[in-house]
Amino acid sequence: MPLLRAALRRLFSTEPSGTPKLRNLPYRLRRAAVPAARTAVSDYLISTRYLPSSHADSIAGLAPRSLLDFLAGIPAVPSTLPSSDLPSVLRRHLSFHPLNELPFFLESIGLPPSVDSELMFLNDHPSLLQAVAVLAHFGFPWSRLGLLFPNVLLQVPPDLISARLVALEECLRPLLRAAIIAACLAFPSLIENDLSSSAPLVDDLRRAYGGLDPDLGASNDIDMFLRVCRRMQMFYDAGVKIGSIGGLVGCNQRVFLELKEELIGERLKFFKSLGMAGEEAGKYLLSNPGVFDIDFDDVVISVPEYLRRVGLVEDEVDAAVKLHPFVVGRNRLKNLPGVARAMGLSHRFLEKISGGGESLRYFSPDFVAEDASYDLEVERAFLDRMVKVKAEKNVQLVDAKLEFLKSIGYGENKIATHVIPVLHSTQEMLQERFDYLLERGVEYTMLCRIVSVFPKVLNQGKEMLNEKLNYMTLELGYSLEYLDCFPALLCFDLENRVKPRYAMLRWLQEYGLLKRPLAPATVLANSEKKFISNLYNVHPAVPKLWLECFSSRIHMECYLKNIQHQHPDNE
Repeated sequence: MPLLRAALRRLFSTEPSGTPKLRNLPYRLRRAAVPAARTAVSDYLISTRYLPSSHADSIAGLAPRSLLDFLAGIPAVPSTLPSSDLPSVLRRHLSFHPLNELPFFLESIGLPPSVDSELMFLNDHPSLLQAVAVLAHFGFPWSRLGLLFPNVLLQVPPDLISARLVALEECLRPLLRAAIIAACLAFPSLIENDLSSSAPLVDDLRRAYGGLDPDLGASNDIDMFLRVCRRMQMFYDAGVKIGSIGGLVGCNQRVFLELKEELIGERLKFFKSLGMAGEEAGKYLLSNPGVFDIDFDDVVISVPEYLRRVGLVEDEVDAAVKLHPFVVGRNRLKNLPGVARAMGLSHRFLEKISGGGESLRYFSPDFVAEDASYDLEVERAFLDRMVKVKAEKNVQLVDAKLEFLKSIGYGENKIATHVIPVLHSTQEMLQERFDYLLERGVEYTMLCRIVSVFPKVLNQGKEMLNEKLNYMTLELGYSLEYLDCFPALLCFDLENRVKPRYAMLRWLQEYGLLKRPLAPATVLANSEKKFISNLYNVHPAVPKLWLECFSSRIHMECYLKNIQHQHPDNE
């Protein structure tokens, strides 16, 4: 029973993995060991580094993991040791074993305690302690200084830090220091650079803070001001020009103070994925904050009916559906960017919503609920086929693959149900490979069509896709657009099919035996028997050469060695 209880304690333990177990200390001393170690480390820093007691206490008190590592490193303590003697044991240990101070300091300012550095003492960084002292004296919370490490703490001279803080405080007067500290934590460039280079940002901050309610503006809450700054940074990162949104903060206090950053990020990504420029997306959201109140995850649309009701030209929608039938069927509103991109209609949809106001209703559940004219035949075919797919495959994996397909623009239709069984990777890996092909320059609508015809393309890792794309473009000289004609090019085995056959053809061209180049479909899509037959038509002796020197049964490294060895006169 004791063993069982111990196993259960380990199973349900809430301690993070990798936390030292302190087996070198008797169990009865472990509770008292941490406070004793905290005091010992603080006294050590005061006596050896001459730190102010407040700084030493912050370093020792805000680094629990480093304290445990320190305790785990002391020699085993006898079980008979009185608890009152533990502090002297720790002090004696520190007398003969200098403390690795950097992990303590990094953890105390909010960074991971592990550090890849040969330097272990705070004094090894000449200006670090002085820079910390300047910032702490100004009022910066010790635990937030990690936001300024290393660019400010290690690279800006302390006297320059002080001068820039004074100048910033004068420029933003009469704002409280809490607002200035929050601004510097969110935008370290205010301390890294001269104030003149940050004029647009300072102007945005002045107008943003000034637009807050008087009670909020007079608050000394650093976290509140930091919330505003972090959300401003999100809009800047999305592409909004610095200096252009300060006036919008006051009329959007809920966005900058209450909404979760995840929701803001999702909405920015949604409209940027639709094709909006970053600045337009940010301005659109701040001009139409009602968009944040709609749960895009719960609103279900039906394509192409939804696009027709929004007002897109019917003939254009019908033509897009005919070319991309995989978009038909139900989907979620959050996947609308993928649907619009897959159909090539993003710009048309943006034209409808760019005015804001009444167009916001296109995203509302009420607008979607007014339309019940989805294709029942499409839905019935999808549901019937999904029953068979789920009976053959793991239900959770099937649902995850369906979510991936819907995110890139596929609707709930029969095409999707035929693609799902062929996909053999997780949702995350499929998305990663899809995004990689987009990064390489494959056009979105073309890639969606490729997936509908040859889903196996996404069963390959990024490295293999990279090799095949490089061989196709650099060795064979084809553009990425050629995949629209022959997408199977990315599905053939590179080492055992593509390279050997093209090595054979290249040899034939060098010796003038191949009069005209063969299309990749002719070279790769044919079976080995058919390929040999084509070689025979070039010259009756070529099939023998292929089987001896180039056949896919031999590793590629041997091909050229064999040909040079058996035909030295060809050099």
